[in-house]
Parts: sequence; structure tokens; C-alpha cells
Amino acid sequence: MDDEHLSADVVSLEGANIEIVEADHVQIHQGGARSIVASQVELNRGSAFSITGDSISTLQSGFIAAQGENVVVKEGNALALIGNTVEMEASQAGVVVANEINCENTSSLILLTRSVNGSVETTLDTRQAALAGLVAGVAVGMVLFVGNLLSSRRR
Repeated sequence: MDDEHLSADVVSLEGANIEIVEADHVQIHQGGARSIVASQVELNRGSAFSITGDSISTLQSGFIAAQGENVVVKEGNALALIGNTVEMEASQAGVVVANEINCENTSSLILLTRSVNGSVETTLDTRQAALAGLVAGVAVGMVLFVGNLLSSRRR
């Protein structure tokens, strides 16, 4: 099944791919979607480009971005996770932004949070990410300043 757009109260797909899914409750098993928008999302051994919902639960799945109130990723991979509460188990993520993160055997490139419970290996934590942003901002500002000085002298 390769459809463009599916909208319903409850959507359950097994082994199917779809472009856009909008529903109150979405379950996808061994399938995929480009965009999922739902109150409750369950993705089991599937893939998605973007997921938006109140409660998002994934198992052995991969996706680009997920944004929700509660986001659970078990044995999965994500580029970006944004949520009030994020739970990760045996998973990897590029950027994680949350008020609270509960994790076990997890890694991330950038981690921005108020509270971490569990073990996570991260390249940049909240303090390091803020410092890297500050340093990058100063460096870009200096380059632009020098560029302006050089261009005004040539006139």
C-alpha cells in the first residue's frame, strides 16, 4: 500500500508505507510514513521522517524527528527528539531537547535538558552546547566585523 494521505480516528498499518498519516491513534508495524501527526503514536520496527504527537513510543525504529509531550525510544535511532519527557533505552540520537530525560545505555551528540536520570554518553551537554554556541557567535561576529572593515577600506 503506497498511498498519499490517510486521515482517520485510528490507523493501524502493517508492512505498508504512506506519505502522511493524521489520526488520534496511529500504529505502524514494519512500515513507514513521511509524516505522522497523532495524539498517540506507536512505531514498531518502522521508519518515519517526522512524528508529532502527545505520546510517541518507538521500538527498533528509525526516524528523523519526533516532537511530543512524552517520547519513548527503545533500541532506535533519531536525528532530533523534542519533548517534555524523553525516555531512551539502548538508542542513539543526534539532538535531544527535553525538560527531563530518562535513559539507559544511550548516546547523543547534543543533549539539552534540565534533568537527566540514567546513563547517557553525550558529545555536548547543555553547558557545553551553550558555550559552543557562544564561541561560534563570537567567531562569526569577528569575521563579519573584519569583512566590513576590509570592504569599507576598498571604497
